[in-house]
Amino acid sequence: MATNLFPKTRKLAFFMHLFLGAYAVMILFPLSWMFIGALKSQREMFTNPIGLPESPNWSKFAEAWDAGVRDYFLNSVIVSFFSVLLIVFISAMVAYALARMEFPFRRTLYLLIILCFAIPMHAVLVPVYVLLSETNLLNTHLGLILPYAAFGLPFSVILMYSFFYEFPSELEEAAKLDGCGPWRRLWYVVLPLSKPILVSVAIFNLVSVWNEFLLATIVMTSREVQTLPLGLVRFRDQYATDWPGMLAAITMGSLPLLIIFMLFQKYFVKSMAGMGK
Repeated sequence: MATNLFPKTRKLAFFMHLFLGAYAVMILFPLSWMFIGALKSQREMFTNPIGLPESPNWSKFAEAWDAGVRDYFLNSVIVSFFSVLLIVFISAMVAYALARMEFPFRRTLYLLIILCFAIPMHAVLVPVYVLLSETNLLNTHLGLILPYAAFGLPFSVILMYSFFYEFPSELEEAAKLDGCGPWRRLWYVVLPLSKPILVSVAIFNLVSVWNEFLLATIVMTSREVQTLPLGLVRFRDQYATDWPGMLAAITMGSLPLLIIFMLFQKYFVKSMAGMGK
């Protein structure tokens, strides 16, 4: 019986690796084509759209950067950094309180957070716009940071709640015997051991905030404060015939997320593996 099992296992492993390899090619091909296309001349984009460039031309990156990508990039960095920082900071405290502390209506509050997660951003765009207009936050970085943080909190709290709920209570009990209050237990015991979930929450929200377009279109009408997705649309309209320049701008907009994920992927994988237990 065991002898018959091994060939089946090998077959399953073979097809799984084949599927994953095909999926990786599907993901990597557009990214590599985008980068290679940015190194080509305008003529090569049409005469040799898939092959490697005859002579790599890096000047398109500098041209796109100086043409306005720099300002859009900086705005995206500011908005994304503070949005993710707010989300991670607040969701960690809320999730810890819900998972490890006893207080009235704790379960009700958690259910309300789940309900908020079910409400799409598009359903409340008009109230958000009116609120930002009344508080003079349109065309400001804060006008995007606060809504992004608000929309990112429910999902982040749900993820962290699951992690903190399974956190070993013995470590907290030992810290409690040493005189640590709830705040110190969170900051000196729980959070240092929670890097995988913190990084996962940060990456999830960074991708969402960095690529968000609809709310940014409504809030940011002034070019000086527009983020990268809006800037790329403007860049596309301005350089519609310059394909290498357009691909260079898109490549620069994609690189930060790729680099961050590559640097912190071990925490992300560890968190996803832990959540599946």
